[in-house]
Amino acid sequence: MTRDFYKELGLSPAATAAEIKVAYRQLVKCHHPDAGGDAQRIVAINVAYGVLSQAETRQAYDATQQDNRQRQTTDHGRSQKKTTRTPSASPNITVDPYQWLRVVFDPANRQLSKVITPFPGQLRSLSANVYDDERMTVFCRYISDSQRRVDLVQALYQSCYAPPAFTDLSTDLYRCFRHVQEGLSQLNLYTMGYVDDYLRDGREVMRLARQLRHELQQRRRHLQL
Repeated sequence: MTRDFYKELGLSPAATAAEIKVAYRQLVKCHHPDAGGDAQRIVAINVAYGVLSQAETRQAYDATQQDNRQRQTTDHGRSQKKTTRTPSASPNITVDPYQWLRVVFDPANRQLSKVITPFPGQLRSLSANVYDDERMTVFCRYISDSQRRVDLVQALYQSCYAPPAFTDLSTDLYRCFRHVQEGLSQLNLYTMGYVDDYLRDGREVMRLARQLRHELQQRRRHLQL
């Protein structure tokens, strides 16, 4: 089942790009954790905006929603023809493979790339002098920004079910962002006390994440969708 991203932003499907941007900014001001807002709510808002602010992903999402409405209408029509005392269960709606790739996998993959790709350079810069305050500040900012990206990936992943044909791909996407999540956690612990074990473990988990994402990209290219 896909989430209603328009509802998350308090908009109708006919909203313009400008209206989406304005609604997003207003909601962020109201719900940001720094202003006393709920962290889960701001993640949901960021996911909705991430999908609807890009023409490509919005188009794919709109197509998904249209298909879902058509299926619900068809199922409702069928249920009306049946005489039974027990209400029928809600249909288990799953997006088709193309739509799942465009709405979930591709945006999540791009966010993971923005975490994994710069990591070696960030680590080299820090390793030049781990006790340099400026270098550590830059590295901590990278971790903080990356953690927000991983939160977005997780929310995207949970936004709708993967088609049965992509169960393995979906599972490996989950493994990849969990590796990144764990790696960032270890690196963050390192910044708090310079314990080398945390740095070593974080680097190793990020290496595994990089390898897994490379495999995911290869499989995505072969799909040709």
